Order: sequence, then structure tokens, then C-alpha cells
Amino acid sequence: MIAYTVHEPSKPSSDLLTRADEVVFVKEGIAWLALVFPILWLLAQRMWIVLAAFIGLTVLISVLVMALGANEEAAAWSTIGLGLVLALEANDLRRWNMERRGYKMVAAVTARSRDDCEMKFFSDFADKYGVAPVEAAVDSPNQ
Repeated sequence: MIAYTVHEPSKPSSDLLTRADEVVFVKEGIAWLALVFPILWLLAQRMWIVLAAFIGLTVLISVLVMALGANEEAAAWSTIGLGLVLALEANDLRRWNMERRGYKMVAAVTARSRDDCEMKFFSDFADKYGVAPVEAAVDSPNQ
């Protein structure tokens, strides 16, 4: 099972379609792309403060390791360790960043896939706001 937290702006749009587009799903667990491409992932998520902190910590750790007389390999391993910590905490940092930008968590959803999580959330969303379910809104070929 996969778990996602669902976030929307604290002042959502009054138009339901626009409001649905503003909803953001954030996965629980490790962010694999943040592990492999940490700086690019942080840039893509627009997490400027975390990016500055990550770069600063990377430089600081490398300088400290080298100042302690360790070789470049030790500095590289310490940087990889910092990248692993970032990947493990990346989605929590993303939630924090979104909260800072005015988003609020409105739900937590679990299902077999992201698509299933979205269907589950928007089905409840449709019920709450009296919107016709997606299946009923789509023309079926048998009609």
C-alpha cells in the first residue's frame, strides 16, 4: 500500500475544477529522485531554503572532513550520507515548505497506487461537494 497526504491552498478557489487542480499529493516515504538528483529535485520542488541549507551543509561537511585530515573518499561518503538523509526526509521537508507557502493538509489516503489514491480522494471530494462521479460524467460507448 502507498500512502499520500493531500494538501490544498488555505484559500482554495471557489470553482471546483480549479480547486481540484490546486490539490497536491505528497507521498509518504523515501523520495528516490531526491536520492539520485538532490539538487535538481529541490529545484523542481521550488524548495529554496532547503536547497540553500543542503548546499551549505554539503560544503561544511566536506570542509570539516578534509580539515580533520581525512581523504577525499571520506568527504565523498559523508556527502552521500547527507544525500541519503535528504532523500529520507525530502517529502516531510516538502510538506513543511508547502505549509510555509500557505497549503494545508486536508487528507491522508492509502491505496495500491497513486492513481487509486487520487480516485479515492476525489471520489470523497465529489461526494462532499455534490459533484457527479467521474464514471457518470464520461459518455459510455453503450449509450
